[in-house]
Amino acid sequence: MNIDDLKAFYKAKSDADLSKKLNRPRCTIFFWKKNGIPPRTQATFEVLTEGKLKADRKVLSA
Repeated sequence: MNIDDLKAFYKAKSDADLSKKLNRPRCTIFFWKKNGIPPRTQATFEVLTEGKLKADRKVLSA
């Protein structure tokens, strides 16, 4: 999963809007955009969205 997947799911129009909806600082969103969403965070989003968002299995098994 990536930032665009999160934006689409949460219907966020911008990174700032996504950060508000996720209750995370904007710098976190910027970090995820640059370096990818950490595996544990991806797994958390998969659980929270009841599987609608999928964690990248390659990243999880690394």
